[in-house]
Order: sequence, then C-alpha cells, then structure tokens
Amino acid sequence: MKYKVLVNYGANQAIMKDIFQYAGKRFTLLSTTSDYRDIGNHFEFMKPDVYVIFIDDAYEESITHLPRLREHTSYNKCPIIVVARSEQCKELEEYNKNAADLLIRRPISTDNLALTIESYLEKGFEEQINDDFKKRILVVDDDRLMLKTIKSALEDKYDVTAMLNGVMVEKFLSANKVDLIILDYEMPIMTGAEVFRRIRANPAYARIPICFLTGVSEREKVEEIMALKPRGYLLKPINMEMLLATVANLA
Repeated sequence: MKYKVLVNYGANQAIMKDIFQYAGKRFTLLSTTSDYRDIGNHFEFMKPDVYVIFIDDAYEESITHLPRLREHTSYNKCPIIVVARSEQCKELEEYNKNAADLLIRRPISTDNLALTIESYLEKGFEEQINDDFKKRILVVDDDRLMLKTIKSALEDKYDVTAMLNGVMVEKFLSANKVDLIILDYEMPIMTGAEVFRRIRANPAYARIPICFLTGVSEREKVEEIMALKPRGYLLKPINMEMLLATVANLA
C-alpha cells in the first residue's frame, strides 16, 4: 500500500511537476494550496499519512496555518514535513520548532526527497508524535537562571520553550500551539503587562492561559497583577511544588 502524501507546493510550480513525475510511483499524491479551507478539505478527503510543505518566499504565509491545522478535526496527528532553504529552516528551529515534525533543507533532488519521506514514515512516527504532543509551555523571563530552573523542572513532562524577552512571543504563537504561558511581570524592553495585553488583544491567542511570575509580593503590586485577570501567578524565588501544581492545573 502506498503512503498518502498531501503536498503544499506554494508558488513552486516546477517542484510540483517534479514531485508528481518522479515520486508518483512511491506515493499516492494530492496537491493543495496554502488556503486553510482547502487544506482542511483535503485532509478530510484524503486522510494523508504525511503533509509536506514547500516554503517559498512567502515564508510567514506558508506556516501560519499550522497551529490551526493541528487542532483541525481531520488532522489526526499527521506528521508535517517542511522543505525549505537553510536560512528558513534555521529560523524555524530557533523560533518555531514545533511547526514541523521534520525539516528538510533545499536544494534536494526529488528522488532523495522521496526517499527521505519514505524512510521517515517507515521508521514509524509514533514516538515523535508523542513527544511533540506533550503540553507546550512558553516561559518568558529576562533571568537566564530562572528560565533554566523552570525548564529543568518541567521538561520531562512538558515541551518547554524559553524566551528572554517578550518581543518574539507573538511571532512564536503564530506558528505554535501553546497550552500555557508563564510570563515574568517585570522585564526590560517589553513588560509582562504589555505582552499580556497584546496576547489578549489577538483573538487567535486570547484564550491561552497566562500565569504571571513575579518577585514582588507587596499587596499593591499583587493587586495590579490580578487586575489584569491572569489565570494565576507565582512568586519568586520559585517553589517547585507550587510550580508543578500550577502548571498541571492550568495547562
């Protein structure tokens, strides 16, 4: 039985022609566009074994549908393979590591691409899927030691991403499904309150639980934090039992 491969080739018409000409013997192929409705319909119709995206110059547009896709009723934990230039792969690895289950760097011949996809599927992807579908926690704090401490405490059970400031948070959320954000309240560049308001102002992320992290325990400061209506807050120095219990309740 051939593997069913759904291909999003973007604007790469030449790639589409090569894929269908040279990989059609190995796979049952179907092409789709970057329109989310088309992708959802093709998932419903084909129930693919793997979804392959060729990223072109419209980089952001090519991957913004991925978080929604992973929540689609027809998605069924299908692995996602992204084929892109080295610099695009590097950016994905740095900021959007959960966007794809496998990154393949271009240039690559169609034959080698087909072999890579086939090998990946034949090895079985249950283990990768289980890892990727751990609850995802984003931790934002300008204190490197605090990030390391929280990540060490959570990474056995959760998929943890650490950021030193809030500047890249929205870009990260645009390409990753996140189950909980642990957010330092007092940071330079962009305060936790500012990051919080920007997340809540975007309907796509507004429902993500946010837990503030703060080293200030004065009543006025706590009231200021609670006025924003976060789902919770944790005091520094961090209490590990409290951290684990809070994350278990919110994520």
